[in-house]
This record gives sequence, structure tokens and C-alpha cells, in this order.
Amino acid sequence: MPSWDKMDLDEGQGGGHETAGIMRWLLTYADLITLLMAFFIVMYAISKVDIVRYQQLVQALAQIFTGGSAMILPELGGGPSVVPPEQPGDPLSALAAGVSEYIAEQGLKNEVFITINEQGVIISFTGSVLFDKGEANLRPEALPILDKIAAFLKTVPNYIGVVGSTDDLPINTAQFPSNWELSVVRATTVIRYFTENTGLNPTRFVALGYGEYHPLFPNTSEENRKKNRRVDVVIYKHNPFVTNNAKQSPDTLPSSP
Repeated sequence: MPSWDKMDLDEGQGGGHETAGIMRWLLTYADLITLLMAFFIVMYAISKVDIVRYQQLVQALAQIFTGGSAMILPELGGGPSVVPPEQPGDPLSALAAGVSEYIAEQGLKNEVFITINEQGVIISFTGSVLFDKGEANLRPEALPILDKIAAFLKTVPNYIGVVGSTDDLPINTAQFPSNWELSVVRATTVIRYFTENTGLNPTRFVALGYGEYHPLFPNTSEENRKKNRRVDVVIYKHNPFVTNNAKQSPDTLPSSP
């Protein structure tokens, strides 16, 4: 068996082929470690995507190519979103980021969605997050969620619309003769909870009921119907009572939360 001294001597004499064969695996190993390190750096960077900047990019691209608005997808990945400090003149973006982070923490990414369009920021509760099917009484599990949303709403002075929507399954009860009544009562139930239990000013709110006539998805399956049974909390960019859609200023809004 050759000794290390002998190998060193041979290498110095112009050989070294045997040593190169023994040590070649180190090069492959080093390459593998380098690639793994790069892979995990990329994965870490992806997990820390700035959700607000991503949302703004999606909206800007949609306006460029379609001239319309865009739905902002729920936060991707399991890591928390990076919420930037609130920027002057754009408090709704900071609010949307905070709500997105809370939704992710609560495991509601598949049932609560954040949308930004020309109206403002829209928080959509689908399925049975707030109400059981065919009912208008808030589920006990929904109350902590609404409390947290109310805390976010107190950070901005904007008007708020609450919109109820249903699927296309007909309803005909003494309380709800049609889906019109069901959608409106769900909206007013949420508003009453906000105003009577969290201290939000009732003059900030608008209640709307769309019935079954504004679905997000075709009512062709139970999964789609579940998504269409929703309550939208709309944080308006502009005063909804001003017909020229002039930009809101603090003096056009209620003085209390």
C-alpha cells in the first residue's frame, strides 16, 4: 500500500494521477454543497416575498393589459408576509397587508380573500366562515375574526360597505322568502356586530344585498357555491355618497371610528 509520503514524492516528480483519483470526489461534493446552499437561499427569499409589492405589481399589470382591476391572490407559502410601514397617502395598502398576514396566521387563506379594485380594499369571507348555510346568525367561531377585522378598520377613517351574496339555491322560509332577504340580513348582521360590539361608528357603514345575482364562480358545483356564499367588507377609497367620486378627505368622513 503506498504511503502518503510516497504519494507526495510521486506528485512532485510529475505523477499525481493516483492522488487525483482519490481526491476527485471532493470536487463533486463541494459542487453539491454549493448548489444546495443556493437552493435554500432562493427558497428563503421566496418565503419572504413582500406581499404588498406583489399585489401592487399584479394590479398594475392588469390595468396595463386590460384596463381594469385585478384580484389579489391570497398569500402564498407558509411564512408570514412582510408588512411594510404605512406610507403617507396610501393607508389602505398597509391595512390590506396587515389583514393578509392575519388571515394567513388563522389558516383562512382558502376562505378569506383580499381584493383591490377601483372601489377600494375588499375582504371577502366565503363559505361558512361567518354563517352556516341558509342562516344569518353569526357562528361563534366568527366573532374573534370580526373583532380583529374591526381593529384594522379603526386604523382608517374610510366609509365601509358590507355586501351579502348567496349561491343560486332557492330559499323560501318565513324569515327569508328569497335570497335577497338572506343576503341583506347577513350584511346588516355583520354591521350590527361591528357597531354594537366593537365600537365602530354606524355612520361609516353601508349595507348591501346582492342575492344570488353576482356570483364569483359559476354555480355548477358545491365547491363553487360555497365560494359564492360570501360576505364582502368593502373599505371604500372614496366617499360612496359623493356622485362625482371625489377623493375622500378627513373632513368628509365621520369624526369617530
